[in-house]
Amino acid sequence: MTLALSALSAPTAAGLVAYGFSDHFSLPAQIAAHLLVLVAAGLLELGHVVRLAAHHTPGNFAAG
Repeated sequence: MTLALSALSAPTAAGLVAYGFSDHFSLPAQIAAHLLVLVAAGLLELGHVVRLAAHHTPGNFAAG
């Protein structure tokens, strides 16, 4: 549960830094936040694919 919570909080915090409160952060911090949004979305997608593959391995094809 804590891994899922951190996986969702990272792009949320990066989105707030990149878009919501950009006036309060330096340009390098904003650039890093924009990159983190892309990387975090990719990692979430990769985690979902691995989860689906793990469900399908034992023959449970009804996993979704």
